[in-house]
Amino acid sequence: MDTIDLSEASATTAGSGQAVWTNSMTTMMLGFLANLVADGKRTSSGFKMMHHNQCAAALNEHFKLVITGGQVYNHLKKWRKIWGRLVTLKNLSGALWDEDTCTIRLSDDHYAGHCKDHKSDVAFLNTPIEHYHAMETIFMQKTATGKNARSGNDDLSIDIEDDDNGEVNMSPNVGESSNPNERAKKKAKVVKNKDDPLMTTLQDGFKLVAAALVKSAGDDDTIPDDLWEVVSGIIGFAEGYLAHYYAHLVDNPKIARAFMSLSDSNRLIWVSRYVTKNFT
Repeated sequence: MDTIDLSEASATTAGSGQAVWTNSMTTMMLGFLANLVADGKRTSSGFKMMHHNQCAAALNEHFKLVITGGQVYNHLKKWRKIWGRLVTLKNLSGALWDEDTCTIRLSDDHYAGHCKDHKSDVAFLNTPIEHYHAMETIFMQKTATGKNARSGNDDLSIDIEDDDNGEVNMSPNVGESSNPNERAKKKAKVVKNKDDPLMTTLQDGFKLVAAALVKSAGDDDTIPDDLWEVVSGIIGFAEGYLAHYYAHLVDNPKIARAFMSLSDSNRLIWVSRYVTKNFT
């Protein structure tokens, strides 16, 4: 089966074709789905196919491509596997979590020894983890809400799908089939942690927001020059909502500077929270 490169504006896909995902496409997909979670549109059992189709439609409109909801579904599965691995790595003995850069840090000796036996983990250790907060919103809230919510004393179950050789392929930007039923899931693995990973992740999120506010603290009421350019470029919201949020930031310069220090995925979450609180 040929791999279709969706990075080209003229690219198209067949229903059973594969898609190569660029980083910008992945960023938009995870941001779109995180926004659905923040808006409370995802059901307790997870995203429905209509959500995948809506995401595909947004991607197609923005990138002028033709991809399917099934391809969105399969790309999301890869990021679910990555999230499951991150949960495990964050709880390695001796691992430190850098909340400012979203980095799992190991000592030099520990890093060398671990990566010697687990080469695929190199991408997630001692280097900032891209899309961390979007994954956190999508996957951790699914674990924490609904009828299957777990208490702080429960083990955290993560759906991880192994390749036939038992290795987990963590590379996100590779070809993926559009058929959601292509491969049956194996039994979910249970990661046993001394500390509740849900509380750890939530605390990390709160600390990130607090750190952003501290960095923007002071008596300076200066509004960033490119504030409207950044706000108006956020995908998934009507211009009227973005104008309201911009006015909110102008009225609160410290929050505006904190907002500008966030990643794209976190900015989307902040806007979503504001819109949900004030207009729904």
